[in-house]
Amino acid sequence: MREKAVAVRRTSASDEPSIRKFRRPSVDVVQRAALRVLGRDGRHFRSQRELRSALLPVLQREDALYRLGGARLRRTLIGLPGLRLTVRYAETGSRRPLQRCPVCFSKLQPIRNRTLYGDEVVLGYECTHCAYWTHLRRRVPIRYGFSTGGSVTETS
Repeated sequence: MREKAVAVRRTSASDEPSIRKFRRPSVDVVQRAALRVLGRDGRHFRSQRELRSALLPVLQREDALYRLGGARLRRTLIGLPGLRLTVRYAETGSRRPLQRCPVCFSKLQPIRNRTLYGDEVVLGYECTHCAYWTHLRRRVPIRYGFSTGGSVTETS
């Protein structure tokens, strides 16, 4: 008797159950860990990358799958009491209007002025959440510094 060849169905990636390879820490977990890292002897981090590399091992002690990107770290720490964010800017020649704040991704509102003839002119834009502002020559953040005490400080 001949045996029928049974075709083995290959499983595709969509058939297999997805295995999560990372986990996003909550805002509270990130803020507590950041204050722990910054609280030691009033440490100062000259860049977002430095803070992130010091913060990840602290987070991963709690859960090995925790991952955190730089932009999410910055947005999470803006406005945190006891943390000071220093932002350095560079000016670009782009005159295209911004829709979102490059620091915290909140909405921008126009800074308006009234002329002698009663018309309104847009002088620039300011963020509704953080201290970012720009005039028509766009100010672009180039470096974020983190330390203890205060709030957002701007330098050019």
